[in-house]
Amino acid sequence: MYIIVLGILFLFLIVTPLLFKNIKTTGFVTIFGAVLVLGIVLKIITMVSVGYSISYFNEFFYIDSLSTVQILIISCINIIVSIYSYRYISDEIEEKTITLKMGKIYYFLFNFFVFFMMFISLTNNIVAMWIGLEGTTLTTTFLFGFNINKNSLESAWKYVIICSIGIGIGLIGILIFVNAYSNQDTDGILKWSHLVNNQNPQSTYAIKIAFTLIFVGLGTKAGLAPMHTWLPDAYSDSPSPVSAMSGVLLNLALYVILRFYIITKHIPGLQNTKWLFIVFGCVSLIISSFSILRQLNYKRVLAFSSVENMGIIALGFGVGSKIAVFGAILHSLVHAFVKSMLFLTAGNLLNAYKTKRIDKIDALIKTMPINAVFLIIGMLVITGAPPFPAFFSEYYIIVGTVQSGNYIVTAIYTFCLLLVFAGFLRVFIKIVFNTEPGVKYVRMKEDKKNILPLALCFISIITISLTMNGYLSNMINNAVLIICD
Repeated sequence: MYIIVLGILFLFLIVTPLLFKNIKTTGFVTIFGAVLVLGIVLKIITMVSVGYSISYFNEFFYIDSLSTVQILIISCINIIVSIYSYRYISDEIEEKTITLKMGKIYYFLFNFFVFFMMFISLTNNIVAMWIGLEGTTLTTTFLFGFNINKNSLESAWKYVIICSIGIGIGLIGILIFVNAYSNQDTDGILKWSHLVNNQNPQSTYAIKIAFTLIFVGLGTKAGLAPMHTWLPDAYSDSPSPVSAMSGVLLNLALYVILRFYIITKHIPGLQNTKWLFIVFGCVSLIISSFSILRQLNYKRVLAFSSVENMGIIALGFGVGSKIAVFGAILHSLVHAFVKSMLFLTAGNLLNAYKTKRIDKIDALIKTMPINAVFLIIGMLVITGAPPFPAFFSEYYIIVGTVQSGNYIVTAIYTFCLLLVFAGFLRVFIKIVFNTEPGVKYVRMKEDKKNILPLALCFISIITISLTMNGYLSNMINNAVLIICD
């Protein structure tokens, strides 16, 4: 029943731009719809917490604790970004940067994008997961190129070409994966819940090849290095509310990989597939941490930070111990909210200063003190400073690597975290505190614009901190059991 209501609600939200002429009405309905989606999601989470999993329509939809983590992130970030979009799109139309028609197209694509992300998290069909990922690629391609300038269009083309190749490779892997189970019951051959309990494929070698293709292909969409080349440009040149969804979109690609990994790790002789997570996680950490140090564009700093954080999460899953996997899931939650907060703050800076260059902005604590505070908080959270939850998630992963005896991995991980901290410190001390002699700094009127979404991100991070050892811990632990057992 709740799945049907959710589907009808998303259908209404997608066609909302066609129903209302006023763009502010469309924005308000989108916000209201996002709140309703969260309400339904919380009800579904409650049902799953009681029965561990629920399914609908002959198990086409299957929801367990791993799904609930994703739909919780999606629905919460959806509300935050919808609120930001309301002011953002209205201002863009008033300033004649975009037309009313473009504003309507934005809401159409945005709601379709959120629908596909929710669909991926809820479906039990492994091919449908791929279709959902392809749907997010199509919608985000137009959203990345929404500004219709040379840089954004080039970034959108780069994104669609690289990610389409990656997703195509992933599809080949999925087809090989399915073919390896062609001797099984045809009713369950595409259902994740059936495959996870089946440890007898026709060929374990075929499964190994298939999973490698799935990992590399979908890892492109997850922003793992060295397949990440589309990401810095796409998130730097896209509208700020679209960039703010980065933590959610990247999580979902890794979520689909994880679903296949859970099946694969139960097959005798294929336990070493975990090294794909570890190797690509370390490569992502190394490349992103050094890249952050030499960026001159603050949105590119945040984009490379996304690569780094996906590396952290992948590493946690690869280590595979319960404490490391707990840390990885917790980190995926924290990263989604803090990255949204940072990208939305960056959007406010771009609106005020009309530049993305780090050397063109200074004394933010005087010109935009509210945004400066959120920027400082975001930097502390994203770099894992105590007492914020990212400190604990990164610590749990370190403990996991040490306990597993991977001391080289531990050293790489720790060194890269320190490099990233140094990189963020360099950028944000310059932007927030640096002043030029003889210059009189005046507070900008833009400082008070679109503050509510930033506050909601911060409240969400604090809520994660307060529930880490309570209700949230129970949900994450149930998800950990699905991955580790």
